[in-house]
Amino acid sequence: MSDSQASTQGVIFIHLRTHSAYSLSEGALPVKNLAKLALAHDMPALAITDTNNLFGALEFSEILAGKGVQPIIGISLQVDMDNNPGEHTGRPVQLVRRPFLALLARNEAGYRNLMKLTSRAWLEHGEGGDPHVGLDELATYGDGLICLTGGPSGPVNEAIVEGQ
Repeated sequence: MSDSQASTQGVIFIHLRTHSAYSLSEGALPVKNLAKLALAHDMPALAITDTNNLFGALEFSEILAGKGVQPIIGISLQVDMDNNPGEHTGRPVQLVRRPFLALLARNEAGYRNLMKLTSRAWLEHGEGGDPHVGLDELATYGDGLICLTGGPSGPVNEAIVEGQ
């Protein structure tokens, strides 16, 4: 066994930002194909984070669990950062657009909160605009959620690009 093989043994990679065919115009993979790919690459778990919807959550959970892969349910949701003063600088954080956050359900409470946030995004802001929630709503319904801020459309990257 080479040194490179020895150093990669036991390394597990789990995709935490996967878009399925339920992410309209963004993903093309049917859930069945996601399960096959996870098995082919020895992934013990896989997350689905379709944009602004949980349409594939039930199918994803059933198919992956049936194949022995731990399903992680999530969503990629736009969040209005409200241009509130930054906690550490006191300066307003002014982002050009609303960033997307990946929200993963850690438990049943988290899944219920994902449903609440998705519903609020569409019912309060979806008609004629981009579905989104505010930071206050995210704080209210944050129990049981894991929030990923990285990525090119996340708030950390957006602030860095804007020199903040």
